[in-house]
Amino acid sequence: MRKALILAFALAGCGQRAGNESRAEPTKQAAPNPVQTRTLIGLYETQGARPDQICIVEQGRRARFGLVSWQGERPGCSGAGAAVRSGGTLRLTMDGESACAIEARIEGGRVTFPAALPRGCSYYCASGAPLAGLAFAKTGGTREDALRARDLVGDPLCG
Repeated sequence: MRKALILAFALAGCGQRAGNESRAEPTKQAAPNPVQTRTLIGLYETQGARPDQICIVEQGRRARFGLVSWQGERPGCSGAGAAVRSGGTLRLTMDGESACAIEARIEGGRVTFPAALPRGCSYYCASGAPLAGLAFAKTGGTREDALRARDLVGDPLCG
């Protein structure tokens, strides 16, 4: 009988805290920090093992961009130039020998290229490399994030 009483008291005390201890709250995981979308500055990428990238940095009062895309493991497109935002439009104008101005949509942290691009844009791409219709998500919102992007040979894309 004595053993039964001891067991009953032991079971009755299970799960109770002694003294003034407060009950523990469930652990809440912090939500990931959202990427800033107030400015164009940062890194935009597609999904995949080797993501296509756009980096945008400020140089003086102007925004400059670098762009690289891939066809699997093969180089796709590459270029750089001026970036200008006007409302929901992001105009990316390539510097180089062929006229190419891409009128992309920008909404929040997403840049979407149109389904068709000007003829001059093919100059910046390998044969058959797709650039039209790509959609990039902003994965970093600082200059440091933008500087992580690499060109086709591994050099900084926006350096």
